[in-house]
Amino acid sequence: MLRLFRKKEEKPFVSAVIAAGGSSARMGGENKLLCEIGGLPVLIHTMMAFEACPAVDEIILVARGDVLVEYSQLCRDFSVSKLSKVVAGGATRAESVYRGLSEVSERCRFACVHDAARPLILPEDIERVCAAAFECNAAAAACPMTDTVKVVRDGRIERTVDRDSLVRAQTPQCADRQLLCAALQDAIQAGETVTDECAALERMGVRPAAVLCSAGNIKITTPEDLTIAQAMLEERA
Repeated sequence: MLRLFRKKEEKPFVSAVIAAGGSSARMGGENKLLCEIGGLPVLIHTMMAFEACPAVDEIILVARGDVLVEYSQLCRDFSVSKLSKVVAGGATRAESVYRGLSEVSERCRFACVHDAARPLILPEDIERVCAAAFECNAAAAACPMTDTVKVVRDGRIERTVDRDSLVRAQTPQCADRQLLCAALQDAIQAGETVTDECAALERMGVRPAAVLCSAGNIKITTPEDLTIAQAMLEERA
């Protein structure tokens, strides 16, 4: 694994906030985080990636109230030693992440937020995103845009967008904890819908660094995504 920090004390304390509050609406009634790929639940793949990352010092899991006990037990069963708390989320992603940030260690200087439904994130990519955030105050995993992107108005293509300046934003997204807390709080109070942490930071004039990460950091949304993730996992092996 790529080692970006020679000694533990040379880096800031990082708390990972894992957002696991989704409804799995497109999974046909199944909880996608409990579905298995490679013989392990999706949630455990995600948790173990952060467990294995030397940049991460603790993990806060944010989930729906009805699964808190189940997720806690699952993490105990698989010895996720960095997990410090499992907390109930809010009505929106911003509220859920903000609640998670409210429970981090007093030592936390940077918060690294990740979708629990992205189980194939690599520990070395988490580390790279954190390292970029230490330099720039905020950073996000990103994937190059390979499709041709069009602007459509009234059902007709108006123009083509230069994809060289476009990326697909992913997680993890890491930022100075105080900065991220202020950005989320401001978005919540303003009633703004932000789909990720970068969107909240951008409202404050922050320009997060984009860190191009390994292919395969897909988000599990539909049953087909489980099949794709399984194939990717087998290819890695």
